[in-house]
Amino acid sequence: MGRDAPDRLSLRSLTNRIFLSAGLILGGIGVAVAAGAANVSLLPAAVCGAVIACGNFFLIRKILEKAFSAGGAVNKGFVVQYTLKFLGLIGVVYLVVRYGGFDLLGFLLGLSSLFLGVLLEALARSFEPNA
Repeated sequence: MGRDAPDRLSLRSLTNRIFLSAGLILGGIGVAVAAGAANVSLLPAAVCGAVIACGNFFLIRKILEKAFSAGGAVNKGFVVQYTLKFLGLIGVVYLVVRYGGFDLLGFLLGLSSLFLGVLLEALARSFEPNA
């Protein structure tokens, strides 16, 4: 088994925490909308932001898995792929903010689900005993 099994488990755990944080954000906005404390336009904007954040993490994971699958050496294509992914993310966020017609606060809340998921995973790992 070695190191491969725990690493895959940690990526699965991180993915689950990102989905959990997206669900918490969307659920919180949904409750706020239902209670009349927030505008309905927040919800589709948050969904769009959460989808972009989850897609961004999926691409990051695929690029990193491919880059480090060759053993200890990182191939040169990694830098190009990661740069193109980053530029694509900037382009998508620009287009959504500029032309999407979404509520900016809701979009940013949904987009923050990636950060919140990583934060939740770090907090969960900090309470695990060292093996």
